[in-house]
Amino acid sequence: MSIASGLAAIAALRRFAIFSAMRSTNRQPPSVDRIVSCLKRFGADSLERKGGVGGIDIEDDARALVNDLERYPHAFVLACIADRQTKADIAWRLPHAIREAAGDFEFDTLLGLEKERWTSVLASSGHRLATQMEQLLPAALRHICDRYGGDASRIWANGSSGAAVARRFLAFDGVGPKIANMAVNILIRDFGIRLTRPMPDIAVDTHVLRVFERLGLLGKLEHSQLRSTKDKQALRLQLRARELSPEWPGELDWPAWMVGKTWCHAGRAPECRECCMGSVCPRDGVSPTL
Repeated sequence: MSIASGLAAIAALRRFAIFSAMRSTNRQPPSVDRIVSCLKRFGADSLERKGGVGGIDIEDDARALVNDLERYPHAFVLACIADRQTKADIAWRLPHAIREAAGDFEFDTLLGLEKERWTSVLASSGHRLATQMEQLLPAALRHICDRYGGDASRIWANGSSGAAVARRFLAFDGVGPKIANMAVNILIRDFGIRLTRPMPDIAVDTHVLRVFERLGLLGKLEHSQLRSTKDKQALRLQLRARELSPEWPGELDWPAWMVGKTWCHAGRAPECRECCMGSVCPRDGVSPTL
């Protein structure tokens, strides 16, 4: 063996030792219950805060608008509908941009907003689906008008179950299960809206899926048809969350999403030493060289 090869072997062993130490501070791998408990504890801070939508970085005026469920509940609904295939900050900043263009955010003002204004706002928003949003957001306002008399807060009226509110969100054009469950989980978690059982499911998201797989909570699928695999894994994630947190599957939503967004990266090395799950994470599927 050459000196270079020997040094390379030593370096590889060192990497493996570091990786093994990072996998767990104990010889026994952490139990699923312990991993889930740790994930829920991380999310508990958000449950206690109830100060509005978490995990977004937008201006104070924009944040105040989407958090004002009492005067402008339709701002929250529009932001949820826009929160797809774009950065969350862009979606949740959008109602404020609409208010700037319209002059105010009263429901009747928005209902009568000209098509040209919608086009102008969305074209400059940076949203990847700006053209679709030109149709979906005005359509959402019309649905709120026709179904809820212009008061979007009736979507989550007192006495509603989490499942019923998710079903009501699904009635909006362009809203699928991910956005519907996300919206209801935010209402419960960040606003303290009290809903009854059955509670909403987890919102299937690329960050959430990656974190579940790396935490060892959900095994990967290996199929030849990528689309089939993606759809199946999304359903398996939803069902797995129901197993792990049957009283409220969506409780695992925000903490898993935040871990994925903040530390458990996909396109670059995960920041395992800084991650709140570092003490229990088995790092399934993560290369020891990362």
